[in-house]
Amino acid sequence: METLVIHHQQDLTRQQIIAVGCQQMDVALSSETQELIAQRRRQIEEFIKERDIPAYGFNRGFGHNVDLPVQPEDLTQLQENLILSHAVGVGDSADETIIRITMLLRAKSLAKGLSGVRPELILKIIEFLNHNILPLVPELGSVGASGDLSPLSHIALALIGHGKVQYQGEIVETPLALEKAGVVPIQLQAKEGLALNNGVQFMNAMGLYACEQIRVFLKTECIHTSMVAQVMLAPDMPYREDFHQVRPHPGALKTARWIWDLMQNSPIREVHRRYDIDGQIQDPYNLRCAAQILGSCADLIDDAEKTLLIEANSATDNPILLPLEQTSNKQEEKFLGAHVDIISGGHFHGMPVAVKIFHLFEALAIIGNLAHQRTVRFVDQAKNKRLGRDLKWPFLSNDQKAISSGMMMLEYTSAALVNELWAASTPSHLFNISTNSGQEDHVSMGTGLAVRLLKTIPKAAHIQAIELAYLTQAITIRKAQKFLPSEIPAPADLSEDLAALREKYRHDNIGFEINAVQQYHVTEADKQFSPSSEAVFAAVRHSLFPPVIEDRMMADQIEKLAQWITSGQLVELTRNYVALND
Repeated sequence: METLVIHHQQDLTRQQIIAVGCQQMDVALSSETQELIAQRRRQIEEFIKERDIPAYGFNRGFGHNVDLPVQPEDLTQLQENLILSHAVGVGDSADETIIRITMLLRAKSLAKGLSGVRPELILKIIEFLNHNILPLVPELGSVGASGDLSPLSHIALALIGHGKVQYQGEIVETPLALEKAGVVPIQLQAKEGLALNNGVQFMNAMGLYACEQIRVFLKTECIHTSMVAQVMLAPDMPYREDFHQVRPHPGALKTARWIWDLMQNSPIREVHRRYDIDGQIQDPYNLRCAAQILGSCADLIDDAEKTLLIEANSATDNPILLPLEQTSNKQEEKFLGAHVDIISGGHFHGMPVAVKIFHLFEALAIIGNLAHQRTVRFVDQAKNKRLGRDLKWPFLSNDQKAISSGMMMLEYTSAALVNELWAASTPSHLFNISTNSGQEDHVSMGTGLAVRLLKTIPKAAHIQAIELAYLTQAITIRKAQKFLPSEIPAPADLSEDLAALREKYRHDNIGFEINAVQQYHVTEADKQFSPSSEAVFAAVRHSLFPPVIEDRMMADQIEKLAQWITSGQLVELTRNYVALND
């Protein structure tokens, strides 16, 4: 297995973070970074000892107990008490992937060399990671301000040999897991408990994981858009690059390029390109404005990722140790240039991350809503271009159609799920509740928002799964038809003949309507979609969602489609034809 080496001057990438979270990489701490951190630890210990000054995190109480001095013999107990008393989370345990990412990010933050801890502390986190000893971390209990105090304390709890962990597929008491793994718990020294639980790495871990998943959903929706456009006989003109260059939002340019590329070499697109065949000038916004809609999501995701990666590669605890640049005290002159300038600040505050978590929620809700609008059109025979009511199989008899619901109900499920997305996306970061006797009077509340975001992701996947089910049925029906519908008006002489016929059979008590519908006959070759669309259609139709000929239960198949989408297999299949590069 490849090893990620943490270095104080090298940033982690999104790919590395996700790989460690998914247990695809081991972790190590560079020897150069270890030496640097050990040197700075010696400097700050000497500085505090010689100067005998109050130093938050080292020899003072925490929170509003900052005014209380701590005796030298109690410094170790101070750190352990901090972790024991702050591990007060409740709710479900966080996913293993999130815990692994959180531990990696905490190790990276401390490895910046600005926290004053020993390298042994970072190495202990890494040792737990590499043995896959994962602390049980309740999801709820953090207000995302002085860091994710409770979740990070639950991680620290395991490092000092307390609490419970997941190890070798079981939940066990930490001492038992450590004994089996041959791992020794660490004894915290001055500053180290505080360094472990100050920072919003738990919130950020969820944000980074969600960012990766929502990016998959964005590409999935672009793939769906290209397929919906073809089956609904829409043009590809709204996705032309030169068109989007006149309003060059980066996200719209990107998503338009993807959709355009996905629609190329499509015979069914070419066969109705002329107006005298199709007769339609403009399509609904869910297609015509898809690049603008999804482009805004791309911008939200890209912007969020940028912020979350800055956070992932930052020192975030309190206090931070900076180089001593100047002093009027002769006793301190020998420390000039050393990292002994103790700065109490607020880098643990989660608001920069919380705002971007909400942006990811926005992107997810927009994608889900757009997918749902397509399902609304699919079941509406007045708008789905002759695909029939509820996408019922067209070769059923009228009697059979009368007792069939077809795919009517999936739209209901989609609507309910979209409403769930909206309900979950309450902007918690706007609702501040003061804590710690007013000392921490503005908190981010971003961690709860991140927890809800993760729980909402499966719902978004099911919305897209339903859209893909409709798509597959619609394509199957379109390919079974021998004609394409047209909105070109009937010839004038035919219209006159029909009017005369209506007049002939007009009766006061009888309503009589007769209309002519234009249609354009096509060959089997004409009904081929773009190569990428045909590949997706074949994979879904044959393995995941066969055509609905007569009514059947579809819940299990929707579940499989959702898992397929979430795994990224749909996107990877499409990459064989179109790169979908960021």
